[in-house]
Amino acid sequence: MKIRTMKLLIKEGAQNVIKNKLMSFASIMTVVATLFFLGIVLLLAVNISSNIEAMKRDLEITVFLNVNATNYQREEVVSFLESKKDAGIISEYRYESKEQMYQNIKESLNDDSLLEGFTVDNAAESFYIKLVDPNSSDEIITELSRFSGVNKDNGIGYGKDELDKLEGILKVFNYIIMAILAVLMIISVFLISNTIRLTVFARRRQIEIMKYVGALDSFIRWPFIVEGLLIGLIGAVLSFFITSQVYKWLQGFINGILVNLKMATLRIMEFGPVAFRIFMIYSIFGMVIGGIGSLLSVRKHLNV
Repeated sequence: MKIRTMKLLIKEGAQNVIKNKLMSFASIMTVVATLFFLGIVLLLAVNISSNIEAMKRDLEITVFLNVNATNYQREEVVSFLESKKDAGIISEYRYESKEQMYQNIKESLNDDSLLEGFTVDNAAESFYIKLVDPNSSDEIITELSRFSGVNKDNGIGYGKDELDKLEGILKVFNYIIMAILAVLMIISVFLISNTIRLTVFARRRQIEIMKYVGALDSFIRWPFIVEGLLIGLIGAVLSFFITSQVYKWLQGFINGILVNLKMATLRIMEFGPVAFRIFMIYSIFGMVIGGIGSLLSVRKHLNV
């Protein structure tokens, strides 16, 4: 296709959008609403996944030794942890003595009467371990449980199961949202298709004359396809702007609540790092909606 012909087709498509102001506006707003909802869901999913990964990285494997564990048994565990740290499997670990554990329990209870009968000798030494990759937790826990100094009865704790359940819920949530978005996409395609259909109907005489003088179907079809693509692109740009502003407001609002609730480890991420990807998703998704709507309408109403 020649450049001059392409310019002509693009010009015709743009003029169609302007001529059909009301329906074009309705179609653009449908695209905006669809993409806004899509963007909020995507950002929600990204934030949940990001926070789950952060929580996993912050999770600690707690290992309690037997109350009567010897120095040798403790050093066995220390040597194991050091070797795993050198291998890049453990990021860090900390040791808590019997005295420290007793003091922590005393401070948390804040009532000496509840400590009656509980002494330093009854406390257990413990280790708190952070992993580089949370997925290696099962392997580390299995190896730790083999040491004779480690308490075999609930002596090792790790909250990964709860996070795994949360991830499972997130996957189901994503499937539900994708189904809703598919319905919204069909509605958007239908509305844009109606816009193009009205344009085809209004210009049926002109199209008929063009066909009589030998114009190819592709030459007649392309302005309407361009019209649909422009509607999708305009909707994508508007939706991206609205999404960015709403998200930045929500980010400050929610992060403020999390700080007040002393949950600062959970954070709503900045919009900047994902802005380009969101814009590309919006643009592609919007133009696909517009293009499909145009193709369906033109294919059905071209033969007038």
